[in-house]
Amino acid sequence: MTPVSDLLPSQERDPQIQRAIKAYLQARSEILALGRDVPERIGGNDNIIGRIGEFLGLRFLEALGQRPEKVEGASSPGYDLVEGACRTQVKAITHENQRGRSVRLTPGWTQFLLMELGEHYTPDRIGLLTLEQQQQALDAGFAKTETPVVSLTMLGAKGLIGRYGRVYDREEIEALGI
Repeated sequence: MTPVSDLLPSQERDPQIQRAIKAYLQARSEILALGRDVPERIGGNDNIIGRIGEFLGLRFLEALGQRPEKVEGASSPGYDLVEGACRTQVKAITHENQRGRSVRLTPGWTQFLLMELGEHYTPDRIGLLTLEQQQQALDAGFAKTETPVVSLTMLGAKGLIGRYGRVYDREEIEALGI
């Protein structure tokens, strides 16, 4: 073991790093425990950002007057939330994602919700696209595939959701109480 007097300059911040790791692991543990207690609100697999995105998606859709429920189980084909025949696939992309891209859309959804989580993991933009709107984009030749790679560019004015769906900005999201 290295004596304290022989610390490297970068090691001086080790106590701060250890505190941050402990706080992160405690928060993660709390989210997992809440997922066991109220799986219908924040249950899921070990993808914590996915759980947060689905929770925010639930709250957002509820604020719009919908009443979706989380799909039971840790994984479902093509959608995360369901209300009758409406099956919503939720994707969240954080500011940490330097490329601003996620995975491909999986068939099975009738409504797609994409959120951009900003610096404090709060939604900066939320886009909503129906399967009918995606079909219009395909028919018009704008969209090239039914299973595009999910990207933040979709939320821009020239993007799939920006052109064919609806994008809510931070002020509109805050006004909805999200």
